Amino acid sequence: MLYSTIVQRNEIGFYQMYLAAREFEELNVLEAIIVCKFNKKKVEQTLNLVRMYQARLNIESMDLVEFSDNFIEEYATDYNECFRVAEMLVRRIGTTITGSMKIFRKFCPVVRRKLDSVGNIVPTLDYSRLTFRQFYGQMFGVEVYINLVKTLLHELATFFYHLLSVLALCKDMIRKEEDVRGDYKRLKAIFEKSCDELLHNVRKVNELFGHVQLVSDKELEERRKNARPMSEWLPKDYHAHDRQWLMREGYLRRIMSGRQFGLDDMASNLWARNPEWGRHICALITIFDTLGIPFKNSKKAKEQKKKGTFDARDMAYFLKYGAVSYLSEDGKTVIDEVNEKQLYLYLQNHYRGDYCFPSWQAVCGERRYCANEGITMKEMSECFAKYVPHQDLATEISLSIKGESPLRSTSSI
Repeated sequence: MLYSTIVQRNEIGFYQMYLAAREFEELNVLEAIIVCKFNKKKVEQTLNLVRMYQARLNIESMDLVEFSDNFIEEYATDYNECFRVAEMLVRRIGTTITGSMKIFRKFCPVVRRKLDSVGNIVPTLDYSRLTFRQFYGQMFGVEVYINLVKTLLHELATFFYHLLSVLALCKDMIRKEEDVRGDYKRLKAIFEKSCDELLHNVRKVNELFGHVQLVSDKELEERRKNARPMSEWLPKDYHAHDRQWLMREGYLRRIMSGRQFGLDDMASNLWARNPEWGRHICALITIFDTLGIPFKNSKKAKEQKKKGTFDARDMAYFLKYGAVSYLSEDGKTVIDEVNEKQLYLYLQNHYRGDYCFPSWQAVCGERRYCANEGITMKEMSECFAKYVPHQDLATEISLSIKGESPLRSTSSI
């Protein structure tokens, strides 16, 4: 008779292994030693096998814990294109599963039959004496190598304790994935966060080369015509694609959303969570010279034949006022400071007025000063808000909607 050590690469396989590992008891081992007619050499071989796979289990379990901390909070990973979560977990702890099945196989009774049909191949977990609940009343023969058996019992108990922990973690990840899939608000937050992390690369491209159009108008129009509601595809595509797909998907969605508010591609990516606020800032940039922001005479301004240089502290205030922000679920405004440099670069690239901007180092120095003085982000934002002429700005926004304000860039790759 042959014993199959193949484990199904799905939730059922994990569940079967978990139940089998949970059945471990010392009496099972002692009974199996007698039924399987272990001698001292075979006990030693089994002990070495258990120790070897215990070491590998420790390594894979550490990797699994690290993987589990990030997996649920990532909308896509590099492996999702090929494997479902259960298959992915099987591959991540493949050595542990193989070793576990070999250990179970060691305690299967030897039955000699003619191997001429598939019927002679049976599941290991169904026949391993470690999963049995029937014991002999007397354990004669074990006392000959009792110390070695005690060591084996201890090592097996340690192995199955850790195995149960790993399998429980796998089951928990599968359950959590299903829970997230059914929670639209949380799933959307994970999608946005994952896009933010991946699309930093796009911001770096724009930082190096200025605004570039990474997607053609034709492709965007085709996408707009075939657009599906987010609630329809978001749960289905969770952990179904790789990061490259997510980067492109997130970028397309942001550009489409931004263009509805008259934003160019760079602005659409900057204000992805709040394109309406992006439109507000873009309109503000077009009338920057009229805001009454203090300036000073400088050598830099004379060289560039400008009227003066804007004050660095007011620029720091502007970055807090216009930083990429959005409303959280509890209604609070969230400011993403990571994007302040991109916002500063966007301002420099799109400003067409008669003044110079202070250096980024000078602006950062003022930011540090404000932080040391205990000035909050909200207070800095309010300091700039006093310059904003709301009536004039409303007019600019109205013009931008009609396409009469130069808020969109026409440059391309």
